[in-house]
Amino acid sequence: MATYTINNVGTVGHPASSPAVKILDVVVDFSSTTNVANDVFECLSIPANTYVITAGVDVLTVDSAGNSGTISLGDGADVDRYIATAAITSAGQMTIKAQAGTSAMGTTSVAYGIHAAADTLDLVVSTGAVNGKVRVWALTADIGGGGDAESQIVTFA
Repeated sequence: MATYTINNVGTVGHPASSPAVKILDVVVDFSSTTNVANDVFECLSIPANTYVITAGVDVLTVDSAGNSGTISLGDGADVDRYIATAAITSAGQMTIKAQAGTSAMGTTSVAYGIHAAADTLDLVVSTGAVNGKVRVWALTADIGGGGDAESQIVTFA
């Protein structure tokens, strides 16, 4: 069995063409809408070939609608991938699900997403109208590279 050693790696840092990790965010003011249970707010556009490392909700203004309203944060494949259904009754960061297998939450927890196709991160009004204000954020990385036309940047010896 042969080992092919790569040359020119780790000596000059990341290539200039390497994509950067980005934070996307948007403020959603629920008081500007007449929302009801099961309404979906498409908040952040996620391009194809994006790894969402994690995402969350920062409650800026707590809900005072009095409808026991709750929200979740997810995407087209999983409506609560990042934030399980919860009331927005306390200011600050909502609890993000633990990544699968890393806590007592079990293997059904997710809290990250690999998006081969374009998608959106969505807030879902789960149980009743809400009127608070939140900031939805996501830590993302482009994993598309240069596509099929990408050239090899290392050599093997």
